Amino acid sequence: MGDNDPDYGQDDETLDELIIPDFECYGVEHALTQVVLCEGGLTLVFDDHSSHRVPHLWLREFSPDAGTFHTQTREQRIALTDLPEDLTVSDARVAPDGFLEIQWHPEGLNSRYHPGWLYTSLCRSNDPLEALPARNLWPQPAPLPHWQDGAAVYAGDVEALRVWLETLHRDGVSLLGGLPADPAVIPGIAELIGPIRPSNFGDVFEVQSLPSSNSNAYTAIALGVHSDLATREYVPGLQFLFCLQNSATGGESLLVDGFAVAEQLRNECPEFFEVLATLAIPFGTKDRQFDHRFCAPVLEHDGSGQLSTVRHTYWLRSPMHADFDTLTTFYAAYRRFQTLCNDPDNQMRFRLSPGQLMAFDNRRVLHGRDSFDAESGARLLRGCYGEREELESRLRILYRAERARRQQSA
Repeated sequence: MGDNDPDYGQDDETLDELIIPDFECYGVEHALTQVVLCEGGLTLVFDDHSSHRVPHLWLREFSPDAGTFHTQTREQRIALTDLPEDLTVSDARVAPDGFLEIQWHPEGLNSRYHPGWLYTSLCRSNDPLEALPARNLWPQPAPLPHWQDGAAVYAGDVEALRVWLETLHRDGVSLLGGLPADPAVIPGIAELIGPIRPSNFGDVFEVQSLPSSNSNAYTAIALGVHSDLATREYVPGLQFLFCLQNSATGGESLLVDGFAVAEQLRNECPEFFEVLATLAIPFGTKDRQFDHRFCAPVLEHDGSGQLSTVRHTYWLRSPMHADFDTLTTFYAAYRRFQTLCNDPDNQMRFRLSPGQLMAFDNRRVLHGRDSFDAESGARLLRGCYGEREELESRLRILYRAERARRQQSA
């Protein structure tokens, strides 16, 4: 079996006969050559000489049969407690077609495992981002803005969409030009990735100077770089800002890679980095109709210890209750972080024109603007939020479709 083997991802007409327990398409890069029974499981050997010892339960819970997986949803129908406590393998072998065949005792179930699925599942890490482009921190000086073909993305060009999304995931920001100055672009562009995340500003919002506003964003004052909605337990992962009008004097846009700045702080002063990564500080919405509050570090890490979020809406911090020394150290650390954010070498600066859109990772890339003269002309942006996980999901689906096309044409 090899790369020219048939597509083992199935369409809806063949879901009653499961071959793999998901919707992915698997080639066979390495054939299964040997199966050895061992205490509590099996040892599987592939033709690249890799050897994997696998517990019985690991194999049994992913048996691709209609009793274990729902044939339409590909979700498990059983829990571990539904399996016999004395579960064992009565027979295991490599079938002539290269599949692993197992007979289970006392169930009497015969399971067949696709070798490509086995190899991939055994060799990949638990990192959900493993198959996606690696994130690149911005250098100093910060890169110049690069405008991609927004018209192609908006028209549904799959290749243009893939390049745009890869750039957004890798660099934390992706800029589109050449779009029509039409309010429908937002939400249209955002929905190419996934659902819009609503907020107290609505599903879609317009950023302009208003005589009566409930946010600094709706004034003409300068906004230092920040993340949006730091008052929320889960900060929105993506933000989209689309320019409809910009004839006012001033108002240049600013972007900063918060992950890169955090790394600079770690290298320069590990103690300051540790303070911002561990000390939870309070954020609170200042609004007549909403009162969102959350307490978390400025630099948040995920379960694997990787920096995942920069929570930095500086004008939405609430007074923090702590002892004198803690407060003094925090202010020194946070001041240094903001000083690095204000360093021109860390800032991407540009002026938005009608038909240009910036999409960025709101939990990584900080955004701001210069002040502008609202009397000199109109400045109108239309925006919305999305989720980083929807971007990751969309990329995986695009990659899956490309793998299926390659297998079908091989």
